Amino acid sequence: MVGRMIRVEMKGEENNLVGKLESVDDYMNLHLSNAMEYRGNEKVRMLGDIVLRGNNVILIQPFEE
Repeated sequence: MVGRMIRVEMKGEENNLVGKLESVDDYMNLHLSNAMEYRGNEKVRMLGDIVLRGNNVILIQPFEE
């Protein structure tokens, strides 16, 4: 899925993160570029490049607008 747009659900968060998956490591840490925060189907804010800690990730799925 590297190079594709994904939606990520994080532990303890009501918002989802959407961005292009740039890399992933053995601990499932994720590097997303052009990341956006969504509440439901509504964009909340643009985050840019972010790194997500793998042990807080609940769900990863392909994203299509």
